[in-house]
Amino acid sequence: MRRSIIRTGLWACRLGGLFAVARRVTRRRLRVLCYHGFALNDEAAFRPSLFISADTFARRMRYIARKGFPVVSLDHATSLLEQDAVDHAPVVITIDDGFHSTHAIAGPELKTHGFPSTLYLTSYYFEKGGPILQIALAYICWKSPLAEVNLEGLGLDAAGDWGSLTLDGETRGELANRLFVAACAAFDSDGRTAFARRLAAKMEVDYDAIVSSRKLSLLSRDELRDLAASGMAIELHTHRHVLPEDMNAALSEIADNRAVIEKVTGRPARHFCYPSGVWSASRFPALRMSGVTTATTCEAGLARHGANLLALPRVLDDSRVSQIEFEAELSGISDLYRDLVGAGKRKAAALSAYGNWVAETALPVLAA
Repeated sequence: MRRSIIRTGLWACRLGGLFAVARRVTRRRLRVLCYHGFALNDEAAFRPSLFISADTFARRMRYIARKGFPVVSLDHATSLLEQDAVDHAPVVITIDDGFHSTHAIAGPELKTHGFPSTLYLTSYYFEKGGPILQIALAYICWKSPLAEVNLEGLGLDAAGDWGSLTLDGETRGELANRLFVAACAAFDSDGRTAFARRLAAKMEVDYDAIVSSRKLSLLSRDELRDLAASGMAIELHTHRHVLPEDMNAALSEIADNRAVIEKVTGRPARHFCYPSGVWSASRFPALRMSGVTTATTCEAGLARHGANLLALPRVLDDSRVSQIEFEAELSGISDLYRDLVGAGKRKAAALSAYGNWVAETALPVLAA
């Protein structure tokens, strides 16, 4: 209901000309778009926060082109931010992870418009090939036509109680998480792949179809080279999709990731994206020591001069985002709203702090 009200309000704002006003007001702010996977089949229904349909993505790109938003490379955008030269509401297009669909769907669409882009590649499954285990297990649980399943005999820890299990609603997601943890504890890399196949058979899901479609797999080397040759910058996203707090472990993750990328592309990788959007200032030293020049988060917002280049906000786009919400983000009206809410929160915090000071300091002094 609340989302519907917001969308209605945004339609009214656009009809009233406020989107155009907001675009002029925020023309010196950088829009960094964030995508992940692009649906080849039913992925958008399975995980709408991770996949976007080809039709919706094409519509987004047509809107950017039709409205004349300048699309710039991340390198150029970085220079604009540093020089306080951002103008005309420029857009940067970034894609996380490196699903096969980046080559099959996003690449051709971006090429049609001549848009530069950046792919943040996580490299473990790029090297390994095959479906990403955690996502594959979740997909199998989601896809299963069964209402109940018995998972005994799959080689998991007996303490997990894998007997008769009901499959309904949130139960499927919770089961997938349990299976992932248990599989990682019970098997090595090859054993986990074999386990996923056995699980699919138990769940009456066609695992071979998952593998052959490559909808849950990453790019091949040839596909990555093709994207790089077409003008897509290939940048850092860690090797195992995690950036540890420990300095040495973090440096190793970035170094392993960079070695894989630069071996394939022959180009330096200097930009970074925090895996799963998990970031903090404590990770900045490792990034700086690794020669990283920018790092993007999953925090909503537009970037402006003076922003910390190791904590750049982005506009997340996926199957949950309506066209009017997407247009609101690009216009800048959503960012102006965030400014207003943020200012309100800061004012409330200041008033609260003042009230505490009066109660704890001024009043006792006066009473004395």
